[in-house]
Amino acid sequence: MIDFAIRTRFSSRVTLQILQDKAENYEELYLNAKKIPWEKWIEPHQTFRIDAQTKDSLKNSQFAIHKLKDAILDSLREKKVQLPGIEKKVSDVTIVLRSFLDKFSLELSFTGESIARRGYRLEAGLAPVREPIAQAMIALSEWTPNNCIVDPMCGSGTILIEAALLEKLNGEINRYILQESPIFQKLFPDYQFSKAVSPTPLKKHFFGFDIDAEAIRISKENAYEAGVEDWIDFKVGDVLDLKNQFGDSGHLITNPPYGERIGKPIENLRELYFQMGRMFKNEFGGWKVTVLCGEFALLGKFGLKEKVHLPLKHANLKAKIVDYQIRKQEPVTIS
Repeated sequence: MIDFAIRTRFSSRVTLQILQDKAENYEELYLNAKKIPWEKWIEPHQTFRIDAQTKDSLKNSQFAIHKLKDAILDSLREKKVQLPGIEKKVSDVTIVLRSFLDKFSLELSFTGESIARRGYRLEAGLAPVREPIAQAMIALSEWTPNNCIVDPMCGSGTILIEAALLEKLNGEINRYILQESPIFQKLFPDYQFSKAVSPTPLKKHFFGFDIDAEAIRISKENAYEAGVEDWIDFKVGDVLDLKNQFGDSGHLITNPPYGERIGKPIENLRELYFQMGRMFKNEFGGWKVTVLCGEFALLGKFGLKEKVHLPLKHANLKAKIVDYQIRKQEPVTIS
């Protein structure tokens, strides 16, 4: 369980279930939740919040949160324990309430926020890709550490930063956030976190470009906050002007604009995707290309043969990650 929590790349949340019981109404939820020794999990100097995903017998999530909060505070009052603080957004302890039919579960989140929010993204550019989806793109591309990644439309730098962290921390992508988790410390008080990090590469193999200078500024700031500013080379540049200065093989991983999230006319995007596909084939023969797109008709404009794809939801839109292998162009011989 510890190894999973430290290494999971695609989870939004890792939790420990502390109760599963029946609740045909909100009063039963209150009575059953009140029996839990909450003083074991929430200390007086800490804050807590409740996230709820309820339906069926507990249809109203807000009312369910209200009853659970009362159960926790009443339980602590009866034991004459100093009451903790309550937060709606960022807290020390996050309790997750789920219900289905006439059953409910209470879980403690290992981290107050999503485990995927690693704290480096102080600023986000336009339509940023979320960290677990960036990791899914990296995984689908079959990239392995020490190999080159180029993001020609890097935005706020998330894809490259996630790859650099993965390499630097030897796969322990959630190491730092769990070190600060009160729940993790209570569950595993004797666990010793690794301090090993891979050395900064002598030659960089992460490269990010964006036509927007402000996006590059944000990327550099985010990389600094993540501790990988020396791992990634960010530069202002137009995707259509990109030349292969990086080698015979590598990975192009990017989140290009696709209409609804960016708001550009679809006609302009069709031409952009066509020109990008031509550039990929002319400059990056032998490379792999992995893209996230929510406008599937645009993908055909690349003129590339799909190798594999993964459907998902991104920002509540249907999207998919698509991986391509670019054929290496054979040299033309004139006899």
